[in-house]
Amino acid sequence: MIQDASLIIFEDVEGAPVRMGERVKIISHSADDSVNQRFLGHTGVVVGLVFDDPDLQFPHDPLIQVRVDDVGEDLFFPEELELGPEWARRQLAGLRQSVREAERRGLERMT
Repeated sequence: MIQDASLIIFEDVEGAPVRMGERVKIISHSADDSVNQRFLGHTGVVVGLVFDDPDLQFPHDPLIQVRVDDVGEDLFFPEELELGPEWARRQLAGLRQSVREAERRGLERMT
């Protein structure tokens, strides 16, 4: 029996790039141009987070499940979504905190 190690979550995850119910716009910034063209330019609502490889992706790098009225649902990389300014501020604050913690751990190892 093959077990799927994917982790699919339908609630907010601390450290994830989006929150459930957040409105996002689908844009095309992915290198492989994987965005389904019928979603391109539409605004939708975040309804889930998918971590294909939870050990590597959780919590910062999920595929984001978005529902677009009259179009359907699909999964998107964060760079394929235009995220609101609140998300950007929260994400930057989290990254800065991570850097500070890593620097502290590095200093503790040196002493």
